[in-house]
Amino acid sequence: MKDLHRIFIVLFMLSGGVVMPDKAEAKKVYKKVVVKHKRYKKYPAKGTHVLYMNSARRVKHNKGIFYHANGIYYKKSTCGYKIVAAPIGVRLKVLPAKHVRIVLNGRHYFYHYGTYYISVGKKYEIVTPPVGIQVDDLPNGYKLVTKKGKTFYVVDKVFYERIVLKNGSRVFQVVEEV
Repeated sequence: MKDLHRIFIVLFMLSGGVVMPDKAEAKKVYKKVVVKHKRYKKYPAKGTHVLYMNSARRVKHNKGIFYHANGIYYKKSTCGYKIVAAPIGVRLKVLPAKHVRIVLNGRHYFYHYGTYYISVGKKYEIVTPPVGIQVDDLPNGYKLVTKKGKTFYVVDKVFYERIVLKNGSRVFQVVEEV
């Protein structure tokens, strides 16, 4: 019985703790859609709460304190930490491990989990995405908004439209807020 108890504790610790959805936004955040997301399927959805974080770094920005680990940004809340939008303007020394490089109009952007970075000297700055940039995957926790008969995907107040390219692949393109 002691071994079973120890195994349970080890599994709990390795899993990163319990993820609890934000009760106020649960209906908006967890809508089921047909889109299958591959890259971020093991990441917790934006807006959820976690009890603790593994090896997170502390970042001060505009009188606020954020934490980041593996390209996910957190803010302290009453029940642990809430996954939030990355603070625009923060500069980091290292990009998240699974970032993607995107070139738009000759400018190099780096994308990971709904966050866009640009290279500034030897650091990477978090920026708002330019209209027209395309990504193949969105993080879990996006909201669906229908306006003027079109469906938009909203992540951290950024509007995306799902489009089909000439080669048949489907991507999400940043559009101006409708």
